[in-house]
Amino acid sequence: MTMATARTDEEPAAEAGLPPSVIRIMSGALDAIAARGAKRLSMSDIIDASGVSRGTLYRYFSNKDQVLSAVAEYVCTGFESGIREAGGGIEDPILRLKTVMQFYARYTEENSPGRVFEVEPAFHLAFFRSRFVRYKQAVSEVLEPTFDYLDTLLGEPMNRDGFVEGLVRNQLSILLIPASDQWKHVWNDTADNIQKWALAIAASRN
Repeated sequence: MTMATARTDEEPAAEAGLPPSVIRIMSGALDAIAARGAKRLSMSDIIDASGVSRGTLYRYFSNKDQVLSAVAEYVCTGFESGIREAGGGIEDPILRLKTVMQFYARYTEENSPGRVFEVEPAFHLAFFRSRFVRYKQAVSEVLEPTFDYLDTLLGEPMNRDGFVEGLVRNQLSILLIPASDQWKHVWNDTADNIQKWALAIAASRN
């Protein structure tokens, strides 16, 4: 997920654990970062983009650095919540994997506006590097039932960390090089292909 992503105002504030005014500030700050970059960003830019009053902004944040820190956490927790909700409650392990992968692909595509890295590459790269482990952890947790299923089929533990890291790295690369239609098909077919591969290995051992 890119830092230049604003969640909609219709999203319940309770879901993000933040007051409605802070949700507006976060969304506005994200829009302003995408337009101007973090270095050029000012508190006035955030006020204009979010539509809150100066008093409201300063009630929660004393300076730009505090806003940027809050934005980074807001984006990261938003991804963590979204990926867990996407796979939560799906009992079929392969359908869970497919749903999580489709959510991740859609989330990345919808939240990667043009020129984001041209505007402020260092800021966004620092964000991804600092949150990479948390992205992996969120994906790993939601796919645990899938990994248990595949371990049973294969008769031995698979490299869960390597698999998850591959998923996260692949999606982050889309922010730099947009996915082609061919790659999207490959990504969306991955869950079914993994199941076929695992079943074939299991059958060969019988």
